[in-house]
Amino acid sequence: MLFATAMAEETAELSQTLEGVTAEEVMVAGSIIGAMLGVFLTLGIVYFILRVIADWKIFTKAGVAGWKSLIPFLCDYEEYKLCWKGSLGLVAAICLAFINYVTTRVKSPNNGMVILMGVLAILGLVLSFIQSQRLSKAFGKGAGFGVGLFLLGPIFRLILGFGSARYVGHPDR
Repeated sequence: MLFATAMAEETAELSQTLEGVTAEEVMVAGSIIGAMLGVFLTLGIVYFILRVIADWKIFTKAGVAGWKSLIPFLCDYEEYKLCWKGSLGLVAAICLAFINYVTTRVKSPNNGMVILMGVLAILGLVLSFIQSQRLSKAFGKGAGFGVGLFLLGPIFRLILGFGSARYVGHPDR
């Protein structure tokens, strides 16, 4: 009963807010939102395609089957294996997968969950930065190239894959 009352109140507030809005304004707003979603979707697809192409080439340079770049978690795991010694690659890949799962699945977080998600997001950024640095070193590049991998991933991955860089092994060797 409380839910129905709350919904009725919200509906009344929304109808008061939308009073005076014309159908033309709604159509313009919808068109703008649709165009923005189309741009973001297109950029996401282009990013994914560039990442797969670059990772395929990087994997073949390192002696890993290129098709593994097509499967998202497997791609991350193989990349971490190239850069981390022992089972650290698996632990780092699982941490990033868990962070991604938690931050995308929580629908209505409370204060504690917001703090946890913030900490996990920061942890994910730190792990991604460290991974970029290690991938750079695994191919004989410096810290500046690692920053480029972190900030402009697909471009620097294409440079790494199609450039003259050779896989020298993970940095712990």
